[in-house]
Amino acid sequence: MDYDIITQDAINSLALAEELEAEVALQKGQHYEPKITHTFYADHKGEKNNKILLKAIRQLDIEYVDESWQKADWIAVFIAGTAGAILDFLINQTKIFKPIDSYIKDVLSSPKIKNFQDLLDYKANTIHKRHNRPAPIDFQNFEMYGLKSTHEQYSFGHDPIRFIEGITQMMTGEYVGVDKFGNLIKTPFGEAINNPVHATIAYVAHMVSDMCNQQGLPYPGSTLLMQFGSDDVRKRIVAAYRNQSLNMRTFLYQSLPALFISIIIRSWAIYDNYAQTKKIKLAIGNNVKYQSMLLTSNAIVATSNITTTVIRGYLGDHSALFRINWPIIANTIKHAIKYIRADNKWMSKMKRSIDDMYQEIVVKSDANKC
Repeated sequence: MDYDIITQDAINSLALAEELEAEVALQKGQHYEPKITHTFYADHKGEKNNKILLKAIRQLDIEYVDESWQKADWIAVFIAGTAGAILDFLINQTKIFKPIDSYIKDVLSSPKIKNFQDLLDYKANTIHKRHNRPAPIDFQNFEMYGLKSTHEQYSFGHDPIRFIEGITQMMTGEYVGVDKFGNLIKTPFGEAINNPVHATIAYVAHMVSDMCNQQGLPYPGSTLLMQFGSDDVRKRIVAAYRNQSLNMRTFLYQSLPALFISIIIRSWAIYDNYAQTKKIKLAIGNNVKYQSMLLTSNAIVATSNITTTVIRGYLGDHSALFRINWPIIANTIKHAIKYIRADNKWMSKMKRSIDDMYQEIVVKSDANKC
């Protein structure tokens, strides 16, 4: 396929349209200076064909973004994916973040944080006028592995991903969780908060306060494994939680690769769009092209993480399950869904445009027949 001829034909078509525009303006007694002429292609022939077309389109003030991947886009994806994979490896496969986590735990045990926790607990209690009463999600009178400090790992209401259940327990005054054998526990505990707004505020304050503990909140979704997993799975999860190697902080650390990828690709999207349109659009990262770039970058990290984790598990690492980067996997799925939706939206828009053009042609054809 001769792209030089195609580009030249496209420029000639634009030039012809500009000449017609000038002729119509002349008939109306107006003056119109064509923005594109037949010599436009010859003047820019030393450049790449797609760049010539983009210049012509910008010259006509037409809103257009090149959706095709260029070499620079592949480089951006490679940089984002590689940076994310390296960061993921350091977080999940090494102990390099241990000193950072130790520092964070020291901060959480400081007097200022303790005072902040006390303030949150006081506000939560004051809002529904109950002082020194236990929260329904804090029931601890059941058999568990280790000390009572691990009770959050057994409580469904302490799992960030099951916050609806947590708020419901605050409203009903009924604890729901499991014991170390996986038996479901439902029992009245604490005091019910009938007002849903008050219950939500009290729950959020309680969760923020618990997150400030060195132990922290359970890893999101880990109570589902406590509920449906085997005794061995429960024992390993509680041991990891007790050792403070699997909790909400772990989830936040694992989310860093996805954050870095998003920053790199979205920054590139803003720059790339500006280079094409000379306009700054902060939300340009949501269009089809850049969603596919985000999807590919996250998929690179997810593949690297799963491959390394499977190898470690095959070699006998019993904690391999805890090295899987669930946030990056969820992020990959999210961008896959967003890409499909964005692509369908674009296709629907194009279909409507084609239908409108077809109807316009039909109407004109019927008018000419009359």
